[in-house]
Amino acid sequence: MKSIELTDNRRCFACGPDNPIGLHLDFRLEDGRAKALFVPLPDHQGYAGITHGGILATVLDEAMARVLWDQGAPVLTGNFSMRLRKPAEAGVTLLVEAWVESERARFVNCQAHLKDPDGNVMAEASGVYVRIPRQQE
Repeated sequence: MKSIELTDNRRCFACGPDNPIGLHLDFRLEDGRAKALFVPLPDHQGYAGITHGGILATVLDEAMARVLWDQGAPVLTGNFSMRLRKPAEAGVTLLVEAWVESERARFVNCQAHLKDPDGNVMAEASGVYVRIPRQQE
């Protein structure tokens, strides 16, 4: 199998600061968890006033991958599952938080959720992430 090289060119749709149409998520690692605030824009809606589920999936997936990336482990998503619990309104600040549940060899099970300012869970996800070995210098 051909090796994969993962390079950050600052244009990631979810977190890239140089992507003019990106979400510009700004993560911090706190107590082993990746956290970021996300304010969905009207441009992120599916139905009027409600954030598109695909955008929420992107935010949750990025948070789970990011908790590993920030720990020095480049990963790819192997499996992703999401449950939408409540409609997330455009313009309402959401907190995304992700953490590692378990690890086995190259496979890492993660969990994440999106909460509104009142602490209500709007969406939750789980995923299996595959560690990609760094290229030898």
